[in-house]
Amino acid sequence: MSGWRSRAAGLATRAVPDLDERLWHRSRGRDSAAAVDRLLAGVPGSRSAARHSHLVVIPQDGPTAPTWRLAGGNFLFEITQAAREYLGDCRVSVLAMDADESIDEFHQRALRMIIDTRATHVLAQVEADPRQGEWNWDVLVAGLEQRWDGVVLGLMFDSGFRWLRARSRRLARLSSRYVHVDICVPMDDQLVAGRPEIGPVSMPISHATLAEIDRHAIESGADSAPRFDVSFIGALYPYRVELLDRMTQAGINVAINPHRPDVATDFAGSRSNQPTYLDYMLALRRSRITINFSLASSGAEQQLKTRVLEATSMGCVLLTDDVDRTERFFIPGREYVPFADPEEIPDLVAGLLADPARIEEMGRLARDRARAICVTSFWSGVDRGLATRGLRPLLGA
Repeated sequence: MSGWRSRAAGLATRAVPDLDERLWHRSRGRDSAAAVDRLLAGVPGSRSAARHSHLVVIPQDGPTAPTWRLAGGNFLFEITQAAREYLGDCRVSVLAMDADESIDEFHQRALRMIIDTRATHVLAQVEADPRQGEWNWDVLVAGLEQRWDGVVLGLMFDSGFRWLRARSRRLARLSSRYVHVDICVPMDDQLVAGRPEIGPVSMPISHATLAEIDRHAIESGADSAPRFDVSFIGALYPYRVELLDRMTQAGINVAINPHRPDVATDFAGSRSNQPTYLDYMLALRRSRITINFSLASSGAEQQLKTRVLEATSMGCVLLTDDVDRTERFFIPGREYVPFADPEEIPDLVAGLLADPARIEEMGRLARDRARAICVTSFWSGVDRGLATRGLRPLLGA
């Protein structure tokens, strides 16, 4: 870009801070119009009368993925299985994109299936298409708005990233029956002024998966005495490496990703050669205490980590630095231990390890709470959010 054009763009951005997003919405509207027309021409309208609630889940990695199983670590599998435990098997369907299917073909098949099954709700992870690298959810949402009368639940894991929020904001503007479901942060008033959304809700872990983990724990001996006094299990972002190094210097022996067969010391290493989800959950089960850092990968804000429910469901005492998130589901000081600064961790850990009875009691209470809410913390949260918006809930009023 030439110097004068760069200066002009800078002045325009300062005058209208969201100018780039406004231009994207306009461009996206032009680019998607033909695809919406093709979709509407291929699927006749059908607005159903009163009917039982029925949920269609559109996963990123669906039934053909090796992780689509109990204790496979597939979040959309857990959402689907938890929905079946919440609603009943016959009221939940899965719609996955075929490997050889174009996006136009998938949209037409999706719209037909949603209408034919008399679905009342659709849940999809709307950060990207089921085929990663593209984004066309606005085409399907626009088609659903014209041909169907149900609710679209747009799930997001990383809405701390500005352009992911922009995508959800576009969907919200296309339909008053679109509801953002956020795993990590509150999004009320962020998409449409004055409009409440859903979240943060805790990522569900199905009862069936917890039973599978329990079975493996017994077979592997993980139910015996914990092996690690303190663990950290997760991605090694640079800020986390620095904090963990400070803890080592303070004399805390932290087992870092003890479920790995190798030693990873940086982010790239911690994200490669990943152990299984079962390995991860059993490492939590073998830990007396585990540390959770809640800063989002975007670096913008704290978020509710799925590790909160995973650790507590294993009876592990959770130390976390988040504010407002974990206490929505667990009682601070009784079912987990909050800290405001990593400098507090050495004294907190020393106090806990000096009182084994407290660790055992806190772990038991946390486990009981986690197992009671492992499904409802997500799906009841969705239903409460739908009621707030005046939209049809999945399970009663």
